[in-house]
Amino acid sequence: MSENQGPISFFKNHWQGYKEFWGERFSFLDNYSKIIYSEKPLPHWDSSVVEEFIASDPVHGPTLKTAREAAQFGMVGAAVGAITTAGYAWKWSKSPH
Repeated sequence: MSENQGPISFFKNHWQGYKEFWGERFSFLDNYSKIIYSEKPLPHWDSSVVEEFIASDPVHGPTLKTAREAAQFGMVGAAVGAITTAGYAWKWSKSPH
């Protein structure tokens, strides 16, 4: 017990133990706190900056361009799949009774 506070309640004591238990198991997340809570955030990248990088870097530029095209293709495929699945679910979920 501290001098300024009364006795710690059962729930508060249990919660502190719970936080310590999981804090030890996820301590690797502290490694990322300097990146997540940085004093100087990363600058915003819009598509023009990315296109400029693709044009200027002969090694990583084509790889980044291919990755962006693959991501766009994947997004379109995911949208078509979601719409198709929703259509089939709507069609076959109607109950005659």
